[in-house]
Amino acid sequence: MHRPVVTLLTDFGLEDAYVAQIKARILSSIPDVKLVDITHSLPPFGVIPAGWLLSTSYPYFPRGSIHLCVVDPGVGTPRAVLAILKDGHAFVGPDNGVFSFLYPAQSVIEITWRPSGNISGTFHGRDIFAPVVVELLKYVPPQTLGRPFDKPVIIDVSRDMVVHVDRFGNVVTNIEGSRLKAGCTLTVGEKKISRVAESYAGIPPGELGLIVGSASTVEVAANRVSAASLLGAEAGMPVRFEPRTSQE
Repeated sequence: MHRPVVTLLTDFGLEDAYVAQIKARILSSIPDVKLVDITHSLPPFGVIPAGWLLSTSYPYFPRGSIHLCVVDPGVGTPRAVLAILKDGHAFVGPDNGVFSFLYPAQSVIEITWRPSGNISGTFHGRDIFAPVVVELLKYVPPQTLGRPFDKPVIIDVSRDMVVHVDRFGNVVTNIEGSRLKAGCTLTVGEKKISRVAESYAGIPPGELGLIVGSASTVEVAANRVSAASLLGAEAGMPVRFEPRTSQE
């Protein structure tokens, strides 16, 4: 039987040894596991973009995969440690809203089990979350590691909003791409964007336009320029979508 794939998604960056230590904690117990990095370059404390990237990435992995998400500004506080089951996948991370895009889920479990040894008050990713992943890799049912949890933190991600800014400065929203038609406008801050294009290259250099991105949602892009910089946009920012301009 093949081991499940384990994905890692954090805001740790690569300048420090945090990611390596999490991997080491897993590999020291399960050396044949396949670890896949989703990203470690999230903005610090970026709960919303972490949740978005997790929710739009996990469907491409095999069923049975385990997804470890450590974006944890509340590390060391009483916030819960969660294991979530959805679509045949398992998700491990803090109860701070990072799993908001995954709800409703098949099961939400508060992990009360703790590994033996020292647990740092500042690095639960290494000392709690990674050992939980090890237990799941040993095919320990997550239900035996804790108890059902019916009140997880859920951020309201149903409203139209910026959910991510990618490294090119494209402003990714959670607005369904099927809603984007000629004549639509999207207001970000004080700026209205009405140009609709099929691709990034279809937007004149330096100008803003609306496209349907790879996650099938509306993005604001600027050809070879950062749209986020032009708009002052960041994740969590509300936007206003209008199906038609007032002139139509």
